[in-house]
Amino acid sequence: MPTPKTSRLVRLAGTNANIRLSEADRAFLKDLSKVQMISADLADKNHYAHLKGSSVRSLERLENAGLITSKRLYDPKAAPVKIYQFANKSIAGAYGGKLPVTGAKRNDKHELMTSRVYFELGRPDTFKVATQFTPAEIALCGSKRPDAIYTDPESGEMIVVEADSGNYRQHQIAEKIVRWQAAGLTRQVWAQPKNARVAQVPQLPGISVLRF
Repeated sequence: MPTPKTSRLVRLAGTNANIRLSEADRAFLKDLSKVQMISADLADKNHYAHLKGSSVRSLERLENAGLITSKRLYDPKAAPVKIYQFANKSIAGAYGGKLPVTGAKRNDKHELMTSRVYFELGRPDTFKVATQFTPAEIALCGSKRPDAIYTDPESGEMIVVEADSGNYRQHQIAEKIVRWQAAGLTRQVWAQPKNARVAQVPQLPGISVLRF
């Protein structure tokens, strides 16, 4: 994974900011290149837990320098969550990443759930979101592309990750499971909202469910 110099990042940001990146900042930006979106609570836990003031001041520095940008994710069933992404595609590209593409079908809540899976799994080195798949990986997944994939470091087996933010119906879940199983992708990690009435992922061999 690329490790761009701070001077290059500042130049791409166009701010001429005088900033020195800490190891925690660099770890945050590296993870951001993998998952494209990170919430404040994830940054608190995984990057800035050693600081008394959590991630607030550190991420404000990165945002003021023009390296990242933030916004609020509102959910009628939960408190607002602050989420971060790279400030522009050039900075994201310097790390080998991309900006999240959200809209009617892939909203911020869905993308953040995929990000939560990455951290819950221990930040696998091979974790890739769908926009980073190679042509071979896309072909392997077939017509139903999962939200992310990663490789088991011991077996070398590819594992698919799928986030259901509460919109899937039972037949849609079943169809995805069967399609991936038919392609040999029998190990699957699903994410669903906690304490919400949603269509349940069936308990089958090789399939695990995380709830957030």
